[in-house]
Amino acid sequence: MIPPRYFVDARRSVPFGTLDEAKAFAQQNFPAVILERVDESDGKFSWREILRFDWRWDEERCVPVVDFG
Repeated sequence: MIPPRYFVDARRSVPFGTLDEAKAFAQQNFPAVILERVDESDGKFSWREILRFDWRWDEERCVPVVDFG
């Protein structure tokens, strides 16, 4: 079985085949982290964080915002 390409770790963990699907789910399940599967040379794989949908400070507007960082 081939593992999914993306995984969203939020209130619950859910696998996705595309980044767009993962982003849409993450936006509905704040806060969330999107992980991408990285295939290793030995045939194994690991998960790497690529996006985080969470609070962050917007320096230009000097306000907290919720978005991908």
